[in-house]
Parts: sequence; structure tokens; C-alpha cells
Amino acid sequence: MTWLLRFLTLFLPLLRWPLRAWINTHTTPSDLDEIALEGDKPVCYVLPVGSVMDWLALEAACAERGLPRPYLAANRLPRTNRAVVLALPVGRGRTRSELQRIVSRGLHDRSFDVQLVPVSVFWGRNPVKETSILRILFADSERPGRLRKLLIVLANGRNTLVHFGQPLDYRGFLDEAAAPATLVRKLVRVLRVHFRRQRAATLGPPLSRRSQLINSLLADPDVTRAIAETARREGSTVAAVRVRARDIANEIAADYSNIAIGFMLRVLTWLWHRIYDGIDVRHLPRLRSVSHDRREIIYLPSHRSHMDYLLVSYILYREGLALPQIAAGINLDFWPIGGLLRRCGAFYLRRSFKGDRLYTAVFRAYVEVLIARGQPMKFYPEGGRSRTGRLLPPKTGMLSMTVTSALGEGGAPVAIVPVYIGYDRVMEVNKYFDELRGTRAKKRESMGDLVRGSTKILKRKYGRVFVSFGTPIDLWDYADVHLPGWRDKMADLDAETRPQWLQSFVAGLSERVMEGINATATLNATGLASLILLGSPQKAIAENEMTDTLALLAGLARRCPYSPDATAPEPDGPALLAEAEPLMRLVRLPHAWGDVLTVESRQAVLLTYTRNNVMHLFALPSLVANFFAHFESRSREAMLADAAELYPLLASELFLRWQPEEAPAALDAATDALLDCGLLVPGAQPGQLRRPQAGSPAFAALMSLARIMRESLERYAMTVMLLSHNLEAGEVERGRFERQCQLMAERMAILTGRNSPEFFDARLFRNHLQTLVRVGLLHQKGSRLTIDPALRDLAEHALQLLGSDLRQSLAHLTSLPQLEDGAPGETRVGSG
Repeated sequence: MTWLLRFLTLFLPLLRWPLRAWINTHTTPSDLDEIALEGDKPVCYVLPVGSVMDWLALEAACAERGLPRPYLAANRLPRTNRAVVLALPVGRGRTRSELQRIVSRGLHDRSFDVQLVPVSVFWGRNPVKETSILRILFADSERPGRLRKLLIVLANGRNTLVHFGQPLDYRGFLDEAAAPATLVRKLVRVLRVHFRRQRAATLGPPLSRRSQLINSLLADPDVTRAIAETARREGSTVAAVRVRARDIANEIAADYSNIAIGFMLRVLTWLWHRIYDGIDVRHLPRLRSVSHDRREIIYLPSHRSHMDYLLVSYILYREGLALPQIAAGINLDFWPIGGLLRRCGAFYLRRSFKGDRLYTAVFRAYVEVLIARGQPMKFYPEGGRSRTGRLLPPKTGMLSMTVTSALGEGGAPVAIVPVYIGYDRVMEVNKYFDELRGTRAKKRESMGDLVRGSTKILKRKYGRVFVSFGTPIDLWDYADVHLPGWRDKMADLDAETRPQWLQSFVAGLSERVMEGINATATLNATGLASLILLGSPQKAIAENEMTDTLALLAGLARRCPYSPDATAPEPDGPALLAEAEPLMRLVRLPHAWGDVLTVESRQAVLLTYTRNNVMHLFALPSLVANFFAHFESRSREAMLADAAELYPLLASELFLRWQPEEAPAALDAATDALLDCGLLVPGAQPGQLRRPQAGSPAFAALMSLARIMRESLERYAMTVMLLSHNLEAGEVERGRFERQCQLMAERMAILTGRNSPEFFDARLFRNHLQTLVRVGLLHQKGSRLTIDPALRDLAEHALQLLGSDLRQSLAHLTSLPQLEDGAPGETRVGSG
């Protein structure tokens, strides 16, 4: 480092502790296993600039995380028991002796190796370019002078981020045939690129002042045309419409504030510790890799709670990644929460603005500005919070704008990251249940609701939260495969039109995103226990049966994982039950032969939300298990053929990740896993499979596994039986038929004693019909559906999976004339 730095080391014993007491460091990655340091290899930390303050921050971070302490290199090589720190040389005329010495030693001694760890130190994390002199003086900078550095440390020392990068391949550099000076120059270039990219990944792009941003939106050519056309259509003046456009831009635009972000960081840290037992984050290393790759990142999370808005941003900030701007519903823009969220990166959109050309033009221009600047974004593809725990069918408006901007002229490389968010307990679940039953109308949020709700929320614990970042989708690569010639098509695209090819592309991409969210789900103890309990007769199960089934199904999830990114707990039944019991509010009924576990009626319904979060992880094993629920044995070949025929219906409801042509192989692998776990056994004849002996733990687990998909299969059977009932007519009116299906499901819920409003969710039947159209068993012409006779075979296969009592109930209900139109006076669930 510089001579001044070495001179100051004489006084460091006097300066170190006061400065260390002032500097409060946060280290990323939070899990240092990500950087994979080897304990038997020397460590050399590399800073982007020579700075006593950066060195002290690094020293504090190393002491806190148990890393080797950094000593000044002073032309000494690192040793196994002594790590050193050096800074990149600045300018051509400065000495490079420290790096030169390390490179030369490696060239002369092939056994010498070192871990070169790039370390970035950020004093405060304000990406905004400010015009205020005070802001300029105190905001962090890449190469500030000594006096300004002292001011920066005094202003931001309590909010210091130290990021450790991946060690460089030192021996890989030296294996190239080049002179030492050339290797040093290359090493310096690589490190400088790393530090530049890391700064962008941590701070995000520089932002204009909000007033400048709004002025740029109003100057956008599409917005200018929309203003002129609106004025002409309404007979108003351009100036008046321009004022409206400015009001719209003010309503939409975020307004970053480092003070607000720091305040929310402290509030949320306290809140998470108060109401949750921990946040389990998965697959961060690949997210760092993508963010470091200079690509625009679009986060698309599942949406189950208002906490989602805060949770992902909190994790990203704590992990040293740039905060995204978040698309939030305008219903959240109420005082004082709306302004606070806006200053933390929220931008607001109306729930519907179809037909409002002026609003659409301003909003599209805002999205284009974010993408052009490389600003990370986050929005929810479902459009709103799921009331059932399942993923909702995606709404493609926001994604279509993003695709158009990213693939259009001047667009930037974009990585779309699906994000799974799951909870042991969702705090709004009681409200969701009442909304589904129709006893509570959905209304706009207010400060009063927040105050009333927070008093209840803070008194309870909600278990753990699970956040998992899915496999990123490179938008350009995806378009190369699924939209050949997209560059020419996008160049000719009119901003006001959405041709069929664009709609189809966006729809396919949105399906891929939803599949990506489900592919990275986490199976938690409460979800697994809810699957078992809700599938048991009368929602009651013996404790020993619960622990045995928990262990068997957890073992199955680990032996046959839903995807490489899905995670499952250890197959320890008692430990899983101990974790889930208080969160599920299980009721223990003592008995001489062992306790029986059950739940109250309303709580059982609430647990369906937790179950639905993870039920897709067992979709294929459960489908296979259903073929043995009412049969002792089955031919493996015939069973797999029938299961593959039913698979598309399951896939449409649960966003399963396999394409129909991939389903047979996936079902075959699931069958092998069931055999490996003892949940199926080979039959007496070759090619035959049979279920385990009745009364055994494996038999109980197989029946529990089968019940996971039972309600879904019942809905499929209802749909295809009703269609078969109309086969002689040859066609049905789609809207009327969807109503028939819903009424039939309501009736079944009453007759079978189910208190589960999601069982007759109209959207599920709508998806079933769309899937039957896609596979060719229905043909849509306008509002009418023509029925293919081959549907009768699907109906027979679906009915085989149901018990005789359910088959009889369905046969009876299909003959009821009241189902045709929903006659007045018919009993409705929740009408009382």
C-alpha cells in the first residue's frame, strides 16, 4: 500500500479500537461456505484501493466471522498461518511489486498456491446521484481523497458492508505462457472488472432525481403521442392532459431514500425476530452469479402474504445485492405506509388500466426506463395474493410490458428469476378463508386495518419463512428457442398492439415462470404434516401413525425429489411432529393405546392453505398411489399409461414442471421411488405391482399419499363425467358448463361433509377445460365447446380412481336437472 498507510501502522494500536468501535460491519455472503475457502492454503485479501479505513473494516469482518486476520503484505508472501492484504495498484506509474512478488513466486515454485480473495467495502449503500453538496461529500465513492474518506466513514461507519468474493484461480493464471509483467496486468484487469461489477450488483445503477425521471417520462415519444391523442379525443387542451400525465407519473414513480431504507431495515429486523423463528434462504450463490453478470434482474415471486413485499427486498439488501423496485398495487398507497414503501423502492400500479391509453403509455415508459438503466425489478405474476395456497394463473400484462421493453430496440439482457415464498403459517389465512366463503368482502387496505391487525400479529408466532430463488431464465436465450426471428418481429412491433405471436410467447413464458416457482419449493414440517392429517379419515390420526408416515413421506421426497432445486427435511418423524404440532394447533386426545391427533373444524380448513403450498411436490407419487387405493395390484405398464393420460389435468392445476411427453418417464421414476421406499412391492406376476400389507406403516403411508391428490382427481372426474353426460348433444356452452361444474362441486362438498371453499373454486374448472382444449379432447368455437368421443375413455380412467360411494354420488348428481341452471332455492355453502 502507500507509504502513508505504512507510516500510520505505527499509530494503529491507538487508532484501531476507537475506529473499530465506531465501524459496524455487515458481512456478505452470510453463509461463508459460499466462498469455499480452503483452510490449508494461504489467503491473500485484495482491496480495490489502499485505505486504512477499508483495512480496519476488513479486519473487523474477519474477526467477527472467524476468518484469517489480514496483515499488511509489506512485500511478504502469505503463509498458511498468516493472511495478508494488499490493494490494487493505481495508474501505470505506481509500483506493482506486491502482486509481482506473488506472481513470480508461483512461476518459480509450482507447489506454491494462494487464495486471492477480492474484498469490496461499501460505506453506506446509497446509489442515488444527488446534487446536494453535503450528499456528495458524505456519499461513498470509489476513490475518494483522504479527508473525504474520513467524512464518509464518520457519516456511514455504522452501515458498512464487507463483501467477500470468490477466490480467483491463481494457478490457472500462472499456467498461461506469458511474462510475469503480462500476467500481473491481466490479474489487475480481472480484479478491476470484478470490483466494478460487484459495485453495480450491490448498489444498483445510479438514479436520477425523481423530478428528472418524471420529466423524462413526459418527454417519451409514446407518452407525447398519447397526450396529443387523448387531448384530441376528449376535446381538451394538450397542457391539461399533460398535467394529468404528470399526476400519473407522480402516482407511479418510486422515490428512493437511504434514510427510509435504513429505518425499514431496523424495523424489519426487529419484526422478523418477533413473529418468525427464522428465514430459510436457498440458492443465493447462483443469484449472486447472475447479478454479477451485468444483467437486468426481474424477480417474479409467488404471492401469499403482504409480508412478501418486504421479505425479498430485506433478504437482498442483507445479502449485499441491489434493492429492486417493486410493483405494488395502488391499494397499498395509503398514509403513511404508501409513502414509506415508495421511498424503499415501491412503484404503484392500478389494478386495471385496460383502455386507458394515457396511463398505459406512462406506465410502459416507466418500465422501459427501469430496464434501460439496468434497475432490478420485482412484481408478482399472479397479480394478487393467493387465497388458496396454490399458485394462481398468471396475469401477463406486466410481464408483456417487460418482454416488449427488453426485447425491443435498445433493450438490455434480462434474467428472470422465479422466487418461491412459503410460510409455516400465513398471517392472513383467516381473512382468506372468510373471503372464499363469502362472509367477508375484499376491501381496500387502510391505516386503521393495519393498526388493528398489527396488535394481533405481534402477539403470535408464525414459524419459519422459506425463500428460494429459482433457476434464472435468460430472456434472450429463451426467445431464441421459443420465438425464432424475434429481433425482426420486435423491430416491427407497434407499441399499441399485442399480436397473437406475442401473446402466445408471453403466455408460455409466464407458465415457465410458475413452473420455476414450484420447482424450487421447500417442503416444511407443517406442510408435510398438514398433507397427512387432512388426508386422514375425520381429520384424526394416531400419533405413532403420524410419525411413521412423516418419516416415510419425507424419505420419499428426498429419494425422489420433485426437482433438483426442491428441498425436503430429514426423515425424522418425531422431530417433524414436534416442529409442526404447535403451529398447526393440534389437539391431543389421550387414549390407552396412544394419543390421537386432530384439529378443530375451522383449523382444519385453514391448514388446507399450508397443504396447498407443497402438495405439488408429491403430485406424481400421489397419482401413482391412487391406482392402488381401491385395487390390490395393477399392471405397471397399464397403470403408467392411464396415469400419463391424466397427467395434463394435474399439470394445469399445479404448474408441474414436466411437459406431457416427459410425463411417462417422470411417472416411471416416481414408481421406482415408491418401490425403493417400500410403499409399493413387486407382484406375483412379472410386471405386476401391489400395495403393502394392510395394517402396516407402509400401507398407511401409501393411503395417505394417495389422498393428497384425491380432491383434484374428484374434480377431474366431475368435469369429464358431466362432459360425457353431454356427449350425445356433442357440444356445450362454455360459461354455462363451468357453472354446472362449480354447482356440482358445491353439492359434493355438502354431501361429503367438507368445509373447504377452495374445493369448488371456479378457476380450477376453467383451467381443466382449457387443458382439455389443449390436448384435443375439446374443441372451442366461440363460446361453445365440441366434445371429442375419446373423452369417454378419460372419464372411465378417472372414475376408476374413486371409491364406489363417490362414483355413485357422481352418477346421481349428473342426473340432477337442477345442475343445468342452478335452480333457485338450492343450498349454497356459506350462505348461512
